[in-house]
Amino acid sequence: MKNIKIISLSISCLLLIASCNLNEMPTFDDKDAFVAFTSSSLSVAEYGDTLDIKVLLSSLSGITTTIDFEIDIERSTAKEGVNFTFANQSHTLSFTKENPEQTIRLNIIDNETFDGDVRLRLYLKSPSGVNAGAIDTCIVTIIDDEHPLALILGSYTATGVSFWGDDELWQIPIEKDESDVSKVWIGNFVPGGRTTLKIYGVVNADLTEIRIPVMQTLATSYPAVLLEGFKGEDGDEDLLEGESITGIIAPDGTITIQDWFGSAVYNDAAATQFLGWFNGLQAGVVMKKN
Repeated sequence: MKNIKIISLSISCLLLIASCNLNEMPTFDDKDAFVAFTSSSLSVAEYGDTLDIKVLLSSLSGITTTIDFEIDIERSTAKEGVNFTFANQSHTLSFTKENPEQTIRLNIIDNETFDGDVRLRLYLKSPSGVNAGAIDTCIVTIIDDEHPLALILGSYTATGVSFWGDDELWQIPIEKDESDVSKVWIGNFVPGGRTTLKIYGVVNADLTEIRIPVMQTLATSYPAVLLEGFKGEDGDEDLLEGESITGIIAPDGTITIQDWFGSAVYNDAAATQFLGWFNGLQAGVVMKKN
C-alpha cells in the first residue's frame, strides 16, 4: 500500500508539471519601479567645464516614464546664470527600456572672484506612473578655485629623514578651512603610528609661511599622541605650547619644514608622563604638490 501511494503521488506531480506551459515567460510586477539619482552628493571645481548628474530608472521589465527635476531655491546658495547653467533644454527626463539612464548636465561658470563654495540642491518631482526612489535629492558643491590659499591646497608627497636617520616618503593632504581663509587642515603630517587626526596650520598674508602649532592631538587611539617640535640645527630646543613649527612656502607651492617634529605618546591628555615616540622627522622635510 505504501508503494502504491508513492507511485500515485509521483504520477500526480508529473501530470501537474505536464499541464504547465513551459514556454510561457514569467511576468514581473513593476508597481515598485522607481527613478532616483545615482548619488546623493557630488562636487565639481569652479573651473570645471561640465558636471553630469545621473538619474536611473530601476524597472524589472522596462517601462516608459518621465520625471521632473527642480532646484530647491531656499536651500541652495548656487545661482543659475551666476554659478551654473543647465545644458538640458527641459526639466523633464524621459526613460524607456532601451534608455533607463538619463543625465542632468550642468555647465559650470568660473566667475574669477572668490565667493566661497556654493551648493545646489536638486530634487525629483512629479513621477509619471513610477515612484521616486530613496535618493530623490542630490546636493552639488561647486568648489571655488579662487580661494586665497589655492596655491597650497591639495595632495603632497613628503620626503624627509627620521630622528633615527631613516629616509621617509609619505603623502600629506592639505584642505581649506570652511570659515577661516587663513587656516588649512593637514592630514598625516607625521607618518605612521596611527596618527589619524588632522591638525591645523595658519598661513601668512603673503602666502610665504605656514605655522603649525605644537601640542595638537594627532590620534586618540592611545591616552595622548601629541605633535611636538624642536628648533635649532640639531633640534636641541623644545618648541613650547603656544609656539609653532614653521614651513616656508615656495612660489610653486612646495613647503619646506624648518623644525624637527614628531608624534609623542603620553600617558594622558595632560601629557604628564612621556612614554615614547611613534615617529619623528628632522628639520628639512620637503612637501611637493602632486
